[in-house]
Amino acid sequence: MPGEWSAAGTQFFANLLGDGDLPPYEEMWKDEYQNKWIKQCGGNPDDPMEKVAYWLASSRDEDTLMLPIYDMANHSNDPKKLNTHSFKPERAGKSFRFEASRKIMPGEQIYNSYNRCNPCSEANFGLCETFSSTPTANMFAMFGFVEQMPQYWRFDCSEDDRDGEIVFCLDVDEEGEMEVEWFEDYMPDDLDVEFLERHLKRLRGLHSSKDKLEKELVLSEGEVDEKKMPRLEWESIWMYYEELVRAMHAAVNAVPEEKDEL
Repeated sequence: MPGEWSAAGTQFFANLLGDGDLPPYEEMWKDEYQNKWIKQCGGNPDDPMEKVAYWLASSRDEDTLMLPIYDMANHSNDPKKLNTHSFKPERAGKSFRFEASRKIMPGEQIYNSYNRCNPCSEANFGLCETFSSTPTANMFAMFGFVEQMPQYWRFDCSEDDRDGEIVFCLDVDEEGEMEVEWFEDYMPDDLDVEFLERHLKRLRGLHSSKDKLEKELVLSEGEVDEKKMPRLEWESIWMYYEELVRAMHAAVNAVPEEKDEL
């Protein structure tokens, strides 16, 4: 997860996100270990094992529960892939049930949604015990992967004491085109679009230097250098970059069409 990356990986990811301008926001990944484990729980900042344990536990728990086997199911919000339901206990001592929602064939992957009842899902909300509002960016901070479509994006475009938040669902239609569905109270205005376009320009400029940066920032096999990051962190950052840019680009392109409809 980004919170347990090297100093070089952490700094580069923060730079890519505009030092707090773009999601996932730093309290979700850069500051969480320090604030929650070190300050609230009295953790030892000099013990690297504690940091590994913290992020391993936070990526595997179900609220406050640790459930072996259940935590091996992969995540998806795609209703065609989802093949399980989970039922959390109402109080301590009661059973946690994890059940197939349809026939699962031998060798088929078992999927569970880590945020099944988010606002962009096609879940049967009658089966929802909790309603998650975890955006796609936060899922990356919490689990280290970018979820497939549908995705749920939230951008805080506030600048100079101006409230500006845009929220939308992102999916792919039957023709393979990006489809944006706005939340009515969080439609972007001209300043929001300007904010996104400015960061898109910055991010594309960063991408143009990718090869040069890779030589400067990524460890080669057997190399030891505290100023560089492991290749896995580098690849994870650019995986997220692709999804972030795609979401921002889709949002900007959808604004004129949505305004005409209004």
